Amino acid sequence: SKQSKSSSSSSSSLLHQVKQGYTLFKRVPTLGALFLETLTFQSLSTILNTILVTQLKQAVPDDGQRAAWTGNFYATVNGLSTVFQFFLFPFLTRKVEPKVIWRLMPLLPLFCTLVQCASSLDGGSGVLSFLPSALTSKPSAALYLIAVSFLTAKTMDYSLRNVLAELVYVPLDFESRFVGKEVIAVFANRFGKSGMALILSGWQFLRRGIGVGVGSAAFTGGSGGGGGLLGIALMASLGWWGSALRLSSLVLGKEEAEKVVAERMRLGGDEGINDDNKRRRQK
Repeated sequence: SKQSKSSSSSSSSLLHQVKQGYTLFKRVPTLGALFLETLTFQSLSTILNTILVTQLKQAVPDDGQRAAWTGNFYATVNGLSTVFQFFLFPFLTRKVEPKVIWRLMPLLPLFCTLVQCASSLDGGSGVLSFLPSALTSKPSAALYLIAVSFLTAKTMDYSLRNVLAELVYVPLDFESRFVGKEVIAVFANRFGKSGMALILSGWQFLRRGIGVGVGSAAFTGGSGGGGGLLGIALMASLGWWGSALRLSSLVLGKEEAEKVVAERMRLGGDEGINDDNKRRRQK
């Protein structure tokens, strides 16, 4: 009985959060756009990680070398994230509007995914000619392209994207800053990862059903595979770019955000704004 009560209370709480989030997103479209951006980015990050792991296993069969390659990769991510966050990002925020950065962030992962998709469709003839000769042989070219795409996404996530997301909340009201942030953190982040994991599981099941192995070129999108997982990655990249464009059109500029915050502080913070709104309704 206690378990049934706890399960019913948790389900009712979850339903209440969903309703509260839906109402809040209708009232504040910026939060809805940020929810979609977070959902698409986490989906893209999951699919890029899956492709990287699969192609790395093909390109580097030795377990020790593969572990060293992975360690160097994440060390590079952490190093670049530090440089971006402490040196480049402060300069960018002074010179460039946040909405412009939102529009630019998805472009490099999208470009790398487009190049690799085109390479998988025509076998790489001509598409990768701009790369150094050491990178134009399969599977190293595909590995390095997906590595650059995933490295860019993770670096921007650690150094730019999370900070920009916090700036989105600053000019919003109390409920939007705290309730909306909680809903996005709980649902968008987790649904983006778990939802893409479910899609990949279904894709893997279908591929195995027709006799295509997980590590094969057809599964990952290699030569002759007709896209494979890269098609899903391309759709996720386009989804992230589209949602980032939508969010950038709703985000306030620096001067507008500063005016909103200054007005809120002039009225005594959130409590002062609530009291002012009550007086207006009474009149």
